Amino acid sequence: MFDEAAIRLAERHHGVVSIRALRDWGASRSDIQSLRDSRHWECVGTSVLRRVGSASTELQRVTIAVLDDGPGSVLSHSSAAHLWGVRGCSLAPIHVVTTVSSRYRSASVRRHRVRRLPAEWRTELDGIPIARPELTALQLFASFRYEKAERLVDALWSMRLLSIASIGRFVVDMGRMGRNGTAGVRRYLDDRPQGDRPPESGLESRTIQILRSAGLVLERQVDVGSEDRWAGRVDVRVVGTTVVVEVQSRRHHTALSDVVADRARRVAIEAAGFTVVEVWDDEVWTRPNVVIDRVRRAVADDRARR
Repeated sequence: MFDEAAIRLAERHHGVVSIRALRDWGASRSDIQSLRDSRHWECVGTSVLRRVGSASTELQRVTIAVLDDGPGSVLSHSSAAHLWGVRGCSLAPIHVVTTVSSRYRSASVRRHRVRRLPAEWRTELDGIPIARPELTALQLFASFRYEKAERLVDALWSMRLLSIASIGRFVVDMGRMGRNGTAGVRRYLDDRPQGDRPPESGLESRTIQILRSAGLVLERQVDVGSEDRWAGRVDVRVVGTTVVVEVQSRRHHTALSDVVADRARRVAIEAAGFTVVEVWDDEVWTRPNVVIDRVRRAVADDRARR
């Protein structure tokens, strides 16, 4: 029974599973010992089991390092930035932030112990527990000179992984004076007032390029809403229509999206009289005609209603 549960968990986490996760599933001490003794599993670290035969990858080694540090531990600092997709950051050495002591020792792992690590600032990406971008930003300012950290955090912002507002909320919760990186984050916020626009991302740039090549006239980063209420800022609007285009990343959407907030935002935009068209990163990069056709249909429908 628990071998099947362990397999399902391992499939989500690069072929490994933590003893704590098995206990949370209801596994007894004898159940766990049976897995330890099985020829299908091997012990790695102090509290992680690896499925024998699973691919020994860099991401598996990262997962082992994070899971072995106990519940609530996450990939952090430049390692987290790398996994979020920031160029100029390396996965190794593996940085892990935790609130507990660990007996696991490895020359390739750098551990950072903190007193508090709220669930709000933790998530999971590609099967690996990871610091949310706002926490990662603080850690980058703690690790690098300001100018380099600023460029790295700008990259997170341009990918829409964080915003000035979300960094501000993070600082209120976690940015007490004296915490490493706090001064850098506050300076970053001071230089960027609410409403400032992020550097244009490669994904957004490519989307605009595709749509303009199809003859559509566009404006980017447009505030939409009624005279009484602001509904939000959209990535792209087709000029002369009510069609707005939102560019989404499938990889990051699951880890970062707030389903309720996303739905409320879309409802507000549509209530203000706009038609929302969502396009996805894999479509932008590999199936641009799908993107063009979807937006053209929305534009045609909009003009037919007039």
